[in-house]
Amino acid sequence: MWLLDKVKTHLQGRGPLDHDRTGKPADLELQAATAVLLLEAAYGDAEYVWREHRTIVKGLEREFGLGKQEILAILGRANEIRPPVVKLSDVTDVIRERFDQAQRAEVVRLVRSVIGADGEVAEWEAAFAEHIAKAVGAEPTRL
Repeated sequence: MWLLDKVKTHLQGRGPLDHDRTGKPADLELQAATAVLLLEAAYGDAEYVWREHRTIVKGLEREFGLGKQEILAILGRANEIRPPVVKLSDVTDVIRERFDQAQRAEVVRLVRSVIGADGEVAEWEAAFAEHIAKAVGAEPTRL
């Protein structure tokens, strides 16, 4: 049934993260919180490379079911509120409280895809992904 739900969602143009756990559309706070985690994963290493940016944009487009311009606006907002403006724990709290278990696992999958986008996974990046998984209440898995 899970695969059928994924196909149905894809055909309807909706993404797995386009709504919160209650079924309400994901608002800017939830979208920006997700984007902040992805940006932190991308900016964590020596440089923010185009592969990471492309992975973030494509992932958010797919997961939220939004267009590129909407995603770029969300990323702009997320860049404005990245740590130290907000605490990372506040961001993970939003994700944990407002997404269900499957959605939180999807956020962690996105974080891992951004970390691996440059072809290298440093030890601290793997630790960051594991920390995020635990903080949002998702199963930690290795990169």
